[in-house]
Amino acid sequence: MNKRLKQKIIKNVFSLIVLIIVLLAVYEVLKLDMLPGKYLSLFLIGEGVLFLLAFILYNIRKKALIIIGLILYILLVIGNIFGYYYLNKANSFLDDSFSKNYYIVETNYYLVADKNNDVEDIDEVKKNSSINYYKYSRSVKQALKDLGKYKYTSTDTVIDSLKQIKNTDTYLLIDSANYDYLFENTSQDIINKGDYKIIHTFAVQEKVKTNQSTSNSYNIYVSGLDFTGVMRDYNLIATVNTKTKKVVLTSIPRDYYVDVPGYGMKDTLMCMGSLDPEVSKEALEKLFNTKIDYTVSLNTNSLVDVVDAVGGVEFCSDISFRTTHSLVLNTYDDSKGRKLYVQKGCDTYNGIEILAIARERNAFPGRDRYRQKNCRQILINIMKKMASTTTLTNYSEIMESLDGLYTTDMNDKVIKKLVRTALENPNFEIIEQSVDGTDHEGIGHLGTSEAWIMEPDMNTVNAASKKINSVLKEK
Repeated sequence: MNKRLKQKIIKNVFSLIVLIIVLLAVYEVLKLDMLPGKYLSLFLIGEGVLFLLAFILYNIRKKALIIIGLILYILLVIGNIFGYYYLNKANSFLDDSFSKNYYIVETNYYLVADKNNDVEDIDEVKKNSSINYYKYSRSVKQALKDLGKYKYTSTDTVIDSLKQIKNTDTYLLIDSANYDYLFENTSQDIINKGDYKIIHTFAVQEKVKTNQSTSNSYNIYVSGLDFTGVMRDYNLIATVNTKTKKVVLTSIPRDYYVDVPGYGMKDTLMCMGSLDPEVSKEALEKLFNTKIDYTVSLNTNSLVDVVDAVGGVEFCSDISFRTTHSLVLNTYDDSKGRKLYVQKGCDTYNGIEILAIARERNAFPGRDRYRQKNCRQILINIMKKMASTTTLTNYSEIMESLDGLYTTDMNDKVIKKLVRTALENPNFEIIEQSVDGTDHEGIGHLGTSEAWIMEPDMNTVNAASKKINSVLKEK
């Protein structure tokens, strides 16, 4: 084989390797399906022209042109390898997060006994034993199935059931969030946590189907979960119209006292988090006379990771204040850690600081009303920071931080279409609104204890409903 033939073979092999790298990057772009048509066309034409130009120059016998062709090849390889890396990360994230036709809801459960009961473990509980179960616990049917065959009796009053198991061989099955919340908010004169013991803990996982529908306009119920992963501290309906490029963000106070669908009672949005996810969604659909298409539940701890991954987020306050909550995670004990002082004006804060600001309500004259406004600003600023070019420097860390941030029943087609529309026209009109009400005490937490509630002001609800449905119908 002569020297010229060898060189030609080497050149062809090298060109083929470059072409494969380019095609892999193109495949990831097409799979991502987020680029608007005009940008996608420019990208494909640019890739094709650069490769053909490099191929032609690289195969001309003039040394100077060969060098130029080689440089173009190298630039194509470097650019497309980086592109493939970032695009593959994004596609993997979308596949894991949105391509499945279900998502998992996990609930922790306790089996509770009287402190004087000789039984210390589930293995010691006799099969004919009587177990009361709190029928409003989330995924309770699955919990009964996982626990096994016992003599079960449903109850809708936890306090009465706790009194019944004192000095007896009966037990109470209840989800951990309801159990812990009950003792935190009930006087020890009524029930004392020290009178009981937990003899068994287990987690229940339930599959919830995702919504596979797509539309140009839709409502998303966004809720922010507290440390328990159940109580909903933050509630918002995001109304999106991709045709008119409008978004309405409607904040609802966590103490809003609304009908609980199918339960024949009222409760706060916060406490309804202990029920199946669909219940809160149906309650808001009835309240605002609208259809909610998708739900997103945000996790407290992962929010901290996301903010840190993007290098902090800006927050602007129109007053100076000191948080009543400490800079801590996984606890409501504010004796641990320091408080955060927030000055009037704008500043950049890290994850734990943003969390403290998002949780704060007691430092403000409007309490939760003020917090809803702050949380809207935080969510908008996080999205803006994630969309900025500075995030490319720690892209992998950001992708990893999103793991565990939320559960959602949104499908990948809706997400991709929204991003594609935003890239085509980033100047969406964002309309912010809140509903209000009257603060007082009432029976909450699914009828188990006194709670701080807010009776809805239907004038504000009707006005918000009108705006939501008006934007949904715009063409």
